[in-house]
Amino acid sequence: MKDMTTILVIARREFSDRLRSGWVFACVVVWLGAITLTSLFGLVQIGRVGLLGYERTVVSLLNLVQYLVPLLGLLIGHDLIAGEREDRTLALVVAAGVRRVHLVVGKYLGGALTLGLPLVLGFAIAGVVIGLSTGVRALGAFLQLAASGLGLGLLFVGVGLSISSWCRARVQAVVLTLLSWCLVVFVFDLVALGLVVATHADHAHQEIQTATGATHVNAMARMHAAFAGEARGGVPPSAPRATAPSLPCWLLLNPLDLFRVLNLPRALAPVVPVLPAVGSVVLWLGAALGTSVWRLRRIDL
Repeated sequence: MKDMTTILVIARREFSDRLRSGWVFACVVVWLGAITLTSLFGLVQIGRVGLLGYERTVVSLLNLVQYLVPLLGLLIGHDLIAGEREDRTLALVVAAGVRRVHLVVGKYLGGALTLGLPLVLGFAIAGVVIGLSTGVRALGAFLQLAASGLGLGLLFVGVGLSISSWCRARVQAVVLTLLSWCLVVFVFDLVALGLVVATHADHAHQEIQTATGATHVNAMARMHAAFAGEARGGVPPSAPRATAPSLPCWLLLNPLDLFRVLNLPRALAPVVPVLPAVGSVVLWLGAALGTSVWRLRRIDL
């Protein structure tokens, strides 16, 4: 009970610090504005402007979530420990009798709440507005995007915390955070797809479309058509009518690719096994927090 109280005190302190600084309010405004603008102008490339329904909003939001949410999570987590090391307050906290594992868990919970509250409020407010304006058709796809986007952000808060535990100053943590974001978002897919092309050329085209199709305008149009076909209860002509393709194993190594596949239309997405997907997320988060604890125990404060 005392251990849990210590963890909650640390988490509340981290959240209240960011609440007083305006970080939480700014995230709510930015995220709500981004969702609203994306819903209004998601089809501007084909000459249509106006509030979209849930199925169209999901497709338009996919790029925004997969790029912005991991970056926000990393930026929130990057100074959770490095900031206190730079301010020379970390040694005081540890000297007060706080165990390092409790410090890591408490700081993670505080950072997770800092990111989770704006995301939940943004999705909730935008979801209500869209539902009142266009109806509740395809609400499940929007809720799935919101839940998986929240999980993606919380995972990257842990990754940012892990990076922070290895850095002595905020500047160093920011640099490593941005490099890690580029690695996960861009470099991983390029390397993985290069290996796919080199070793399985016959299946490369299909896996390239699965992994990167959400980032291209033509593929976005096919995704809109797929969602429209699902909403009518049919399958669009461009979508395969056979069973969905199997999930390439290498996608499980990157939570961002896993998030992308989970939110593709059923007609375009491969089957995602539940246990391997959950195991991948748990391993990523466990490794991030475990590395943070291991590193803190070896820092000479």
